[in-house]
Amino acid sequence: MSIHRSSLFWGLLLIGAGLLALAQRMGLVDTFSATAWMTVFAVISLFGFINYAVSGFREWGWLFPAGIFAGLAVTIGLAESSVDSAAVGSPIFFGLLLPFAAAYLTDRIRNWWALITGGIMLFLALTTLLVDITGGEWIGALFMFLVAVSFLVVYLNQRSRTWALIVAYVTGVLGIAPLMAAGGDTAAYFGPIFLLAVAIPFFVLYFRSLDHWWAIIPAGVMTVLAVIALLAIAGFIQSDTDEVYANALMMGGLAATFAVLWLRHSIPWARIVTIVLGLLAVTSVFLASQYQFFWPVAIILAGGYLLYSGLRARSA
Repeated sequence: MSIHRSSLFWGLLLIGAGLLALAQRMGLVDTFSATAWMTVFAVISLFGFINYAVSGFREWGWLFPAGIFAGLAVTIGLAESSVDSAAVGSPIFFGLLLPFAAAYLTDRIRNWWALITGGIMLFLALTTLLVDITGGEWIGALFMFLVAVSFLVVYLNQRSRTWALIVAYVTGVLGIAPLMAAGGDTAAYFGPIFLLAVAIPFFVLYFRSLDHWWAIIPAGVMTVLAVIALLAIAGFIQSDTDEVYANALMMGGLAATFAVLWLRHSIPWARIVTIVLGLLAVTSVFLASQYQFFWPVAIILAGGYLLYSGLRARSA
């Protein structure tokens, strides 16, 4: 939108609106009907679209008056048609979406910010359109997913913006929570899902490069915790005996995680951790009846071993 034509447009529009308001106050003209206002807004919108087209579809700023006044005209039309819902306001937000969408399509690198503001306009438009026929959980999920998609496209436009990918991933995962809440009892399962979602980026990081060997530790830990939480929520862990087996499963899962470091990366200390965790997993199963005494004794033995190792190293 050139500054010269923009100034002329907005100047004439404001002068005309002021003169009309003054004339109505003085009783020189009758109050406009809804149909008349629809016509005025439609003409202003058409003028904006024409200027946008004349500019070779480059000056997307013209789409602000075009979209806003088109939305106002449609809103008045819906209200006159006795549409009694929040959907009446959605055309205005759809109109505001137009310039941001055009700005992004005109220059995807420089105008990446338009995805975020455009995503907000799209959310507001869809919210007013759907709020009367859907639950609040769906609206919350829609907001999260739209934010996630917006930042994902920002990342895809320029892969160096890894921060945008992180925001997209986190908001996408959080968007699952409102949907699960709508399902009642299934909401409890969001905990394991969230833990698995935290583990996935570490798995990706680990398998992309062996230099990221450390990533398998948080990935394995989060996965094991997710499995334990899933079993508990599903009702498989209820009695003390079930807890023993759950702890054995956790120790076994952690042992498997460090076994990867030991066998695949030849890390010496990982072998010790793997053996200790493996022994704890097996022993806890065989000593299930003495479970209350097993862990204190195991902790004492571990502390004794560390004390012995420290004294032996000092004497050497």
